[in-house]
Amino acid sequence: MAKKGIISIENLKSLCNYYSKENIYISKQGKEYMNSLSNIFNLKNQNDKPFTEELIKEQPTLENFSKKFLGVNDFKKICILYAEPMKLYFNEENKKWKRKNEKIIFKDFINNKSAEIFKKSLGVAYLITCIINKNEHIIKIGQTRTTFEKRLQSYNCGCVYNWRTASTTNIKMLQSMLTTRLNFNLYIYDCSDQEYILEWHGIKSVPFASPKALAVEDIMMKEFMRIFNKKPLANIQAGATTVNS
Repeated sequence: MAKKGIISIENLKSLCNYYSKENIYISKQGKEYMNSLSNIFNLKNQNDKPFTEELIKEQPTLENFSKKFLGVNDFKKICILYAEPMKLYFNEENKKWKRKNEKIIFKDFINNKSAEIFKKSLGVAYLITCIINKNEHIIKIGQTRTTFEKRLQSYNCGCVYNWRTASTTNIKMLQSMLTTRLNFNLYIYDCSDQEYILEWHGIKSVPFASPKALAVEDIMMKEFMRIFNKKPLANIQAGATTVNS
């Protein structure tokens, strides 16, 4: 087992397949990756265990949720999210292995407005879904008082090298996407039109996100749990909401 806060290069290699022609290690996926992870970390707690494609198939669908709660229809598709694997390269100059951490990447914005919301809107509620066999399953309901682009940067702190120091939510999201290696759809309800600026002693503050995104997430979670009697797959925190969830 890895010591707390320390992931050796040999541990990292064990999570990868080796490609001799390029002399490179690339993250495994699926059950093979999960089995290798379990040799390094304790995955008995579901909060620490990445979800799988099989678990995604068991989750409620976006279509079913939208029929039972109309607020779902206010969310607009923004882009696709997917995970790039970790890679280990050998640096000939210093004779050491160089690590490129796994991370969640975005692609295929619906339009220019979607890209602007992703990068600039301060305070958004969001849904993350995954399509398998033509069924679009809900895996995450969240909100952030920053932009989603910054929230994604936070998710990417959940790389395996940071396993003992990163937040459980960030690890869960990144490692699950890495395990499944599927495409995920991002939907956003934009609350940036209600940003506010405070003034004190004649000096104006920077814009602050409206608490509306937090309220929307809270309502969405309550309705989801009322209808389906469980949380979305990736909503692992104890409460329904957090500052950036």
